[in-house]
Amino acid sequence: MSDFQELIKNMDKCRDYVRNFFVYGFKSRSDFPGKSARTYDDERRRIVSWLEEYIKEDFSENGRSKNISLQIDQKLLDTNPLFRVWQAASFTDRDLILHFFILKLLEDKSAAYSAPELSELLMDRYVVDADMQIVRRKCNEYVSEGLLTAVRDGRTLLYRRGIIFDELSDNTASVSDMVKCLSLDLPFGFLGDSILSARNDENSTFRVKHSFPTFTLEDGILLSLLEAIHDKKHVEIFVQSNRRMNAGGTVTGLPLQIFVSMRTGRRFVCLYHPGKRGPFSCYRLDQIKNVQLCEAAEAKAFNTAHTQLENRKPFVWGTSFSASERTRGPLQKLVLTIHADDKSEDFIVQRLVREGEGGSVERIEKNTYRYEKNVYDALEMFPWIRSFTGRIIDLKIYGSDGTGIHSENLSLEEKFRDDLERTYMMYGV
Repeated sequence: MSDFQELIKNMDKCRDYVRNFFVYGFKSRSDFPGKSARTYDDERRRIVSWLEEYIKEDFSENGRSKNISLQIDQKLLDTNPLFRVWQAASFTDRDLILHFFILKLLEDKSAAYSAPELSELLMDRYVVDADMQIVRRKCNEYVSEGLLTAVRDGRTLLYRRGIIFDELSDNTASVSDMVKCLSLDLPFGFLGDSILSARNDENSTFRVKHSFPTFTLEDGILLSLLEAIHDKKHVEIFVQSNRRMNAGGTVTGLPLQIFVSMRTGRRFVCLYHPGKRGPFSCYRLDQIKNVQLCEAAEAKAFNTAHTQLENRKPFVWGTSFSASERTRGPLQKLVLTIHADDKSEDFIVQRLVREGEGGSVERIEKNTYRYEKNVYDALEMFPWIRSFTGRIIDLKIYGSDGTGIHSENLSLEEKFRDDLERTYMMYGV
């Protein structure tokens, strides 16, 4: 039987456990069907060892099972504790030896050696017997990560040391402060945290008011999608619901843009599906298990898809490009009438203008204002509309083709009223 290892090879499996403990919380062993007790125990022990100061354990009401969750006060974070998950990749003894010795051999910026020369130097200076092909693979890996650079001298490929952060910070004023400022920003965060850790430094100055630390778990997926967008390549992604772990499927398409929710921090990729109904769909990054890059799209096709996306974005409230309950026409027209005192509640009107994403706002009579907007899916607007509860005079939703209004969507209006009624019942209003 193999011993328990704190380091991991399969990031995807551990990421799912961390996400479940952090996002949903209060998970016990019985809440992970299909997983063995040993697997659960191993993953739980890893998470506890990485994030011990943020772990909270509670017992169920009957006292028979122990629940584990992560308690992180986002407002007080000077770094993202979940970055530790990315630092847990496994390595062999040979990886460790080659890492330090190869970088030591190339410590001098003027030094440049081929893979055979490095293999000989490893034996001569450190008595390390490393095959030339292994050294070449390791050097090429470091080239891709920016630790080394490769230059050609005739038919020979030479490796030399890349620019390190200490050199950059010596020549550039306030680079260290810049890294600290961005160390909580998701696209740069792990890199910035790694730089500070390597320098035995820490962020003691900056805090982010609205930080979403859990979404760093999808940074690997984000990197692959950004690479595909940059290279204009199609992708094949495997999407699996967090609620139905046994259900999942493969989706292919051309990624065009990453959408980020300002309210929750959740990220989505917008895919273009040629020849399919839509033709745009958005998928949550936390439900994408892997990304495979495929063939590149033709420049004309990519530009056409991008133009279509830009033309449709004004009618997208969230991430839906099609109505959940369709009436006549591709769009839905939402008309919201609210009460706001003309003298003392101008801030309500300004909210409609500021948060209404281009919708029209009109004063129709004393203390009464009408907001109108054409969208693909009016259902996405319901959470925002509910924030005006107590001021809503009327809500109408129609089918629309962008030029004319068609029949009223009574079922969608009824759904909004039913949601309010259930809320009133829950709070005894």
